[in-house]
Amino acid sequence: MAHEMCRHITRAARLAPTLLSACLLALAGCAPPLPGSTRPLIKIGLAAPFEGLGRPLGYEALQGVKLALAHCNAAGGVGGYMVELVALNDSNEPDEARLQAGEFAADPAVMGVVTGWDDHVARAALPAYREAGLGVVVPWSIPPDLADPEAGVVLIAADTWRVAEALAETISAAPPQRVVVVGDEQSVAPYVAALGPLAQAVPLPDTPDDDSYRDWAVWLVLSRVRPPDVVILAADGAQAGRALMALTQLNWQGTAYGNSDTGSVHLVDVAGPAAEGMTFASPSPAGRDIPHDIEVAAGLPLDELGPRAVLAYDATQVLLKAIEATIQEEGEPSRQGVIAALPSVRVEGLTGDIATNPSGNRADAPVWLYRIVNNEYPGRRGQLIGRGP
Repeated sequence: MAHEMCRHITRAARLAPTLLSACLLALAGCAPPLPGSTRPLIKIGLAAPFEGLGRPLGYEALQGVKLALAHCNAAGGVGGYMVELVALNDSNEPDEARLQAGEFAADPAVMGVVTGWDDHVARAALPAYREAGLGVVVPWSIPPDLADPEAGVVLIAADTWRVAEALAETISAAPPQRVVVVGDEQSVAPYVAALGPLAQAVPLPDTPDDDSYRDWAVWLVLSRVRPPDVVILAADGAQAGRALMALTQLNWQGTAYGNSDTGSVHLVDVAGPAAEGMTFASPSPAGRDIPHDIEVAAGLPLDELGPRAVLAYDATQVLLKAIEATIQEEGEPSRQGVIAALPSVRVEGLTGDIATNPSGNRADAPVWLYRIVNNEYPGRRGQLIGRGP
């Protein structure tokens, strides 16, 4: 079976050259079984960006999945099966993500997949997983309507509306302010709903060049009688970084907040000192902010884990638990069994108690608030300033 995995990875790399580096991540599991080893093998999938702008985020997620599988296999696997990882690059692009759903589906040993790092990509790819009959554990903030427990699509992070509520609670604690929410229509909607008449939605520039962002900032700040007191950047880290750079160049004196996608290495890499003091909401803590004395964290290299690695670890634990439940129920692993088991899985993860409600979203999902200090993103450093209820 391990040799079959090697052939599958090679075929995937031929289909899309950009998959090659990500597919090589799984080659460690392609060696022949050790002499005397009789344990059968099953696989789980990870789809994430391993090339392009999203590469650092994909490798952060990979770290968490690999750590979870290492602990699983060291303890004897799941229900008598050893578990291998197939990691494929989706480049954080909708079309590529749909393609990878097909690649996972073509390998009958793959029992389920961890993916869903961007709401636009998830919205495009999740129907392909449903059609393929593969369960999915989504480890990051996406809209709650994308969960589908009947199809085995569960969300184990605070959804985008819960993240918006957490930021709105923080902002509303201060005197009434003029708030501008920046992003596309889908991304800004939760914040406008949470803040009501305080908030105004503003789109980002269509093109990512400096001149476009400079013109945008001039329009936002200088063309108004009163510039916004607060800007919420409901955008990815690179977009947020460009916006902060442009606002800083105009000497804007307001307060900046960001959503879960804003919180990434790209924010500090693009914005540099302009990101200093910005607060963003994260559906996960950095590993160093997890209490080391909780049982599930024992022996883990927590200080090395960024937020996406932490939730990737938890997502893998949820998927493994569903596979274990299926083996106990049916005597062997099956995709349909995993789909049926996922909505009822409950685990104690690094991010706390994980269980999903009837809609497939995490119940009582926590949110962490981070402030950029000394140009450090959490997982490098960064300052934890609070946790939402």
